[in-house]
Amino acid sequence: MCEGTDLIKRGWKSGHQHYVCRACGRYCTDSQPRFSAQTKAMAIEMYMNSMGIRAIGRVLGASPAAVLKWIAKEHEVLQDKLAHAAPLDTGAADVIEMDEIYTYIQKNGSER
Repeated sequence: MCEGTDLIKRGWKSGHQHYVCRACGRYCTDSQPRFSAQTKAMAIEMYMNSMGIRAIGRVLGASPAAVLKWIAKEHEVLQDKLAHAAPLDTGAADVIEMDEIYTYIQKNGSER
């Protein structure tokens, strides 16, 4: 939503007042969001702890599309914060972290 404050009443939708923004022409209602900010933050936390999007939706009672939208929105916010953050020191790395899973490829013995 554009967060505009210059709104015009345009009837009712599902028992809630319907408005149109004079600045951008988008429609909105005065209904409360279905999921709270805490629920959305919990979904992001679950996603960061490797829980699947469909599983998050089942636990929170939301659609996978809604969960994916919350994750994408949080990603945009973090990218914006990183773009405006102070640059990191470009010195040598102190700690290198490696994945605990190693892949081993065995050569076929018949090819010599």
